[in-house]
Amino acid sequence: MDEKRDEVYERIPWETLEKSGNDRQWWVMGIAAAVVAGALGYSFVSNRPVAPPAAVAAEQATASPVPVPPPPAAVPTVPPAAPVTTPPQAVAEADLYAVPPDALRSQASAFAEWFVSEYLTADGSADGSATLRSLLPADLPLPEVPDGTLTFVEWVVALDVIEAGPGRFEVEVLARYMVAPGGEAYERLEPEIFTVTVVVDESGPHAVGAPRIRPVDLPAAGAVGFVELPPEVLDAVTELRPDSTVVGGISNQDGSWTVSLMTVGPGGVERPESMVVVP
Repeated sequence: MDEKRDEVYERIPWETLEKSGNDRQWWVMGIAAAVVAGALGYSFVSNRPVAPPAAVAAEQATASPVPVPPPPAAVPTVPPAAPVTTPPQAVAEADLYAVPPDALRSQASAFAEWFVSEYLTADGSADGSATLRSLLPADLPLPEVPDGTLTFVEWVVALDVIEAGPGRFEVEVLARYMVAPGGEAYERLEPEIFTVTVVVDESGPHAVGAPRIRPVDLPAAGAVGFVELPPEVLDAVTELRPDSTVVGGISNQDGSWTVSLMTVGPGGVERPESMVVVP
């Protein structure tokens, strides 16, 4: 009985153990490979790095390291540039010339009308002389008016403004005034044209020299060309203006008539007047 047990324990079945051990080893390696494949698949799908298992990490530690490119450098944020402010500068004469010519022309025209009005006025007051003194160039004398003589400006109007250069204008002013010499009655003079040279610069408009004066060539009076009025037009005028006297009339293209008549106004002054009549 004892000998039988010795025989059994003398010989151990090593082949059986080695075969069984080899099967377990391949089974463990299959499971590890499946885990690694699943981890890599999940990392690929989720686009996130997955830590490898311990066995794979050990193999990667022994392998040659693969260079990893450094992350891109952060682009520095540049703050927006502060707005550049230009300090105010004085307006130069060249900047004044950049003003639209029509604006400068209007200034020259208005100044020339004012200048001619003050140039012709002599009312005997000190204020009037002071105003003209400020408008005339400093080296020109004031007009000399005899004692007791007065002048009254009836009207002034600028006829034409010619640009003679940058900021320089020749203004033609038509004016009419009356003179009362030595306290006598006013005498109405014929209209005259006063050409004033005006310069507009950074200080404003001012006259250059005294005005040039020339008489006005009065146009020749032309005829209206009256024709006989139809009875219905004449009756309408008589009904509307019974105190007026019909002088004549002309026919218009739209079928109406322009009738001239003498009308008595304030002070008993009778003047010619026109009116339009639609028959």
